[in-house]
Amino acid sequence: MIYLVLAAIVWGSSFPTITYALGDISPFMFVVLRFCAAFLILLARYHTRADLRRLFNRDLILISIPNALSFILQFKAQELTTASKTALFINSSPVFVVLLAAIFWRERFGRRQLAAMAVALTGVVITSTRLDFSRLSAVNMGDVLCLIVGLSWALFILLSKRLTKRYQPYEMAQALYFWTTVLTLPLLGFEEVRFEWRAALPVLYLTIFPTILGYYLYLKGVRLVSSLATSTIILIEVVVAFVISYFFLGESFSPVESIGVAMVMAGVIMVFHKPRPTEPPEPQGPA
Repeated sequence: MIYLVLAAIVWGSSFPTITYALGDISPFMFVVLRFCAAFLILLARYHTRADLRRLFNRDLILISIPNALSFILQFKAQELTTASKTALFINSSPVFVVLLAAIFWRERFGRRQLAAMAVALTGVVITSTRLDFSRLSAVNMGDVLCLIVGLSWALFILLSKRLTKRYQPYEMAQALYFWTTVLTLPLLGFEEVRFEWRAALPVLYLTIFPTILGYYLYLKGVRLVSSLATSTIILIEVVVAFVISYFFLGESFSPVESIGVAMVMAGVIMVFHKPRPTEPPEPQGPA
């Protein structure tokens, strides 16, 4: 599980980094540069003909689609809805993991895992809304897109869980970077493309840490942990994003949000905790 925790920490740092840099670079350009650079760096290390042929493997293309869709729709959704709704609806992915796994793979989860998910999601709700539910009163197209992102990310978790048994992390990562770049590239024609050189450092950080390192840690860890536990642990992203935003971007951090963060961490700790097996009773001697 430590791989997933580290992945979540690294991924959580991406949210404030993106917020900091979006004034200097357009959203889809950000995605294209981030994943294209990661692909080229990985290609320099793994560039045999077999590696290149694997990019067009049907399984690896299939898993790349929900990954790319999540990034594309998230940027569009954030233009149409509030930040609190974005955080809440996108992080509903553990619920979709349970539903999709039960419907398509007949997977069942233990009560402890379901309770951990419920506690962590409650923390996400508290952190996102600050218990001001008037923010959620009007549902718009941005909210719908955020829910689709949550569904898409849940599908990515379930597919990656199964494919890591057949492919090496670098093989999956190469395909993810390549196809996310290819699928996002045409969208540059639908936005006002801008790039200031101040954005170069955030792009480099996102390429090396949340993209290359983050996906490597995730793909190493997901093969060892259930899909529901994976989606719950990844909610650490919310905690990391809030802490970094508070200390480095000057964003407020209310007592209510502190309770929400604590509940997210409590849910993650519940995933780690395994009940001790009950010891068999000692045999009784003759009376």
